Amino acid sequence: MDILRHLMYCPPGTPYFDRDDADSASSDDFPAVAAPGPEGWTRGTGPDWAMLTPPGHRLPAQGWKIHVSATPGNAEDILERCWDYLVPRGVAFKFIRSRKVLLRRNGKYGDRSASGKFVTVYPEDEERFALVLTELGELLDGEPGPYILSDLRWRSGPLYVRYGGFVARTMKTPTGESVHCIEDPEGRLVPDRRGPSFRPPEWVTPPACLDEALRAREAGTLEDFPYRAEKALHFSNGGGVYRGSDLRTGEPVLLREARPYAGLDTQGEDAVARLRREHDCLRLLDGLPWFPRLLDARVGHEHHFLVREFVEGETLATAITRRLPKAPETDPHGAKAYTDWALGVLDEVARGVAAMHERGVFFGDLHPGNVLVRPDGTIAFIDLETASTDPDAAQIHAAPGFAAPAGHRGPDIDRYALGCLRLALFAPLTTLMGWGPGKVDQLIDYVVSRYPLPGDWGDRVRADLTPGTIAGGRDAAGGPPATVPARAGDDDGRAALAEGILAAATPHRADRLFPGDAAQFFVPEGGACLAYGAAGVLWALAETGHEVPEEHTDWLERAAGALTDPAPGLWTGLSGIAGVLARLGRTEAAGELFARIRESDAPDDSLFDGLAGTGLAQLHFARTTGDDDALKYALAAGEQLAARAAAGPPRRGQAGLLRGRSGGALLPLALYRHTADPAWLDAARALLDSDARALGWREEPDEGTAEPAGWAPNSPGSRPQLAAGGAGAALVLADYLDHRPDPDLARVRDRVLDAARDATPRTAGLFHGWAGVALALRRLGGEPTARQRERLLDVLDLFRVEHEGRPAFLGHENLRLSTDLATGGAGVLLALHALGDRPGGLPFCRFETKDGPRS
Repeated sequence: MDILRHLMYCPPGTPYFDRDDADSASSDDFPAVAAPGPEGWTRGTGPDWAMLTPPGHRLPAQGWKIHVSATPGNAEDILERCWDYLVPRGVAFKFIRSRKVLLRRNGKYGDRSASGKFVTVYPEDEERFALVLTELGELLDGEPGPYILSDLRWRSGPLYVRYGGFVARTMKTPTGESVHCIEDPEGRLVPDRRGPSFRPPEWVTPPACLDEALRAREAGTLEDFPYRAEKALHFSNGGGVYRGSDLRTGEPVLLREARPYAGLDTQGEDAVARLRREHDCLRLLDGLPWFPRLLDARVGHEHHFLVREFVEGETLATAITRRLPKAPETDPHGAKAYTDWALGVLDEVARGVAAMHERGVFFGDLHPGNVLVRPDGTIAFIDLETASTDPDAAQIHAAPGFAAPAGHRGPDIDRYALGCLRLALFAPLTTLMGWGPGKVDQLIDYVVSRYPLPGDWGDRVRADLTPGTIAGGRDAAGGPPATVPARAGDDDGRAALAEGILAAATPHRADRLFPGDAAQFFVPEGGACLAYGAAGVLWALAETGHEVPEEHTDWLERAAGALTDPAPGLWTGLSGIAGVLARLGRTEAAGELFARIRESDAPDDSLFDGLAGTGLAQLHFARTTGDDDALKYALAAGEQLAARAAAGPPRRGQAGLLRGRSGGALLPLALYRHTADPAWLDAARALLDSDARALGWREEPDEGTAEPAGWAPNSPGSRPQLAAGGAGAALVLADYLDHRPDPDLARVRDRVLDAARDATPRTAGLFHGWAGVALALRRLGGEPTARQRERLLDVLDLFRVEHEGRPAFLGHENLRLSTDLATGGAGVLLALHALGDRPGGLPFCRFETKDGPRS
């Protein structure tokens, strides 16, 4: 779902991730937003909500609240009736400010726990709660609206209730995430859980007025429903997909659920309308071997269900990831075997699409996630909810990299997607195509130079993609087609990249200085932080010898001072910001921030936002300024890390440089360089060994599968990524091996180096893409050969476009340009600097020694 969250920050008219200012446009607001307010009432308007509070009223911190559900069709009328009832009675309330916001929140990819909430009413006590619920319920009873999954339904709707916070209070989870909270009877703050089911806190007794609603909920189980859902496969705001079985026969089935009025698409249709369309299309396709058998369609507890044959297999997307050769140029046998398989799959897909069209059905959403590969190698199409029998139908929605250009209809939409699929099986980089016609040719050349494809393969791809981006297309931001600039690996290219990054700065904005990943809008520190914000960009510029404008340093210092409750971490918190300010000469301001950090508790042990990162930043500050308090903090943090590593294995999912113990090992390694105490090397060794196993390293062959020693197949460590793969761990291993020989860890490092030499990343950035691989190669393998350097720059070309006359690089999933350190141009600049001049390091992982700077 991460890519879906990013898509919410891809507004038209800009090549960067950004907020969609149109969400707050007054032209789409409900009239109540601008209507004269009641005398003495306070009105507050934010991006999504408008709040009205009566004079002298103070909201309780928490209690029973009432939500009113609505559809785009009845929202304005419901709002008028709520206003007319609530205002004379002096009851505080808020409402969604515009139809656009309501559509987004009720859309297919909206938050399931928040979907349907249109008006929120805040009664000051349980007596007023019961009265408002009864009287307002009578006024609105029977109005349609999405079922609010987190709430208890009142009679026939559209009123729903839940116990929760009235005022905004937040707390940090163990992972550092800020969540809404309420107070328990002991006065402790606990998460205000807003999951997709009604679950009041265990200490809360529902008021008597809800007895009827609770009985109705308990009685609302599915009856006369001969299927059992056994495993949830997927959830969206429109419903779920479940693997199940037929209770009468035991036959495995797939259940697709649709919620009325929820999961709205760009055409305003809800999930039920799409489910009916899929049902009708499957009936028309009955008997074709490429489609699952339709078994049943039922309604249960207001939700609609389509029941079809369960197809064993894996998605084509998974099969590509599992099978794609890591180095087709140097493995001709593997490249030939994969090519034969891929062309066979493509032929099957093309035959299935042709058969579908012969029956008068047009898919409209063909991509690798909607094609299953059965164990016998045959394929099946799934998820036909956007299919149509109208040859003139426009595309409703599509996966990134498979959306047909505007003007395509019916069969041409599927043909365009088939051309994308031909590319994706050999280079899963089709999101690049929207950045200009040159990218299509670039991808075709890239593929045919690595795989033994038929001579007409490229022409077939171009034919499928025409008309579209091949002639007169427009780039992903709505501007003219991008061109492919000259290679950025030389001094002039690096200088042009730095100039482009600086030219993108927006010092007039308070939320961010440089356009980076959408994650800069997810947390308060995002626009300033090391990973996605200004701190990382300024650090990279300074480290690569480029002048940092004083006004940009001023901006970072102001942004740090404006944070009210900042997270302490390195990559997304205050430690990274403070460290960069110190690097840029703002030692006094940095010292104040570091003192503030020492009063905070790190949420975990990680390098990313936990104790290892805060300790490293404090140690770096101590080494450069002589700050004793910073040194004491770093020493204590190192001891805590060592003690916790000895206490047991890491939690599941915590592996790699940023979240795992190899990142934690950086702190004891740095402390060893400072103290020369070999106990710190012992601690680092324990952390590194633990993380290697968490990443999938095996010292012995697997007895069950006969797999050899080394990385388990498709394990995180087998992928040479910096953030959560083998490359990041290997960088720390190399640091350890500089101090103490260790044949076992040397084998791990060497395997990562072998994988990195042949890697073809799918993005440019430091955390997950090219820049991280390049840094790992430079550190682990020394000076790259001419061939290796040429190959690296050849791959980098794929992610580069020209923006305003300078080279720029695509960020997350190649959806938008990014200048940040983690995903965009600043990380690329750092890696190019390392390839061209000297080995580069990660922020605050280099320390002065008697022999000079180390990486």
